[in-house]
Amino acid sequence: MSSDPDRAAVSWQKAEAHLREALAQDPDASPMAVIHASDYAMFHAARAVLFHAAGRAPKRHDGVIQQFGLLVRDGDDALRATGKAFNEVKDERTAADYDETIVPSPEEAREALLAAGSFLAVCGVRYRLRPSSA
Repeated sequence: MSSDPDRAAVSWQKAEAHLREALAQDPDASPMAVIHASDYAMFHAARAVLFHAAGRAPKRHDGVIQQFGLLVRDGDDALRATGKAFNEVKDERTAADYDETIVPSPEEAREALLAAGSFLAVCGVRYRLRPSSA
């Protein structure tokens, strides 16, 4: 399969924008916003990796998680951990958005933010995706 570097770059820029949004939020005041932005940072970073590695990426979360998981399953521990973290943060975001009994805590928001930062760091190094100048 061939790479699609232009789409990878656009997805990576979106990932960085969502991570900046997550970092700009106060987890104590807005835990759901932090979790939401963290999840979308990971989603767009995973799409960037898929565009880089395979030339295409699904548009929906479940498809992206599945394809990303298949890509990293034979990688080292750090890569496999990114796949697990992506799935966990997506589940947190979905529960926070759609389960009226779930109210995420500031600590859960901080954990999601740390996971997103680590996700982008690992993916950026492993797949040579560089921070944008924005």
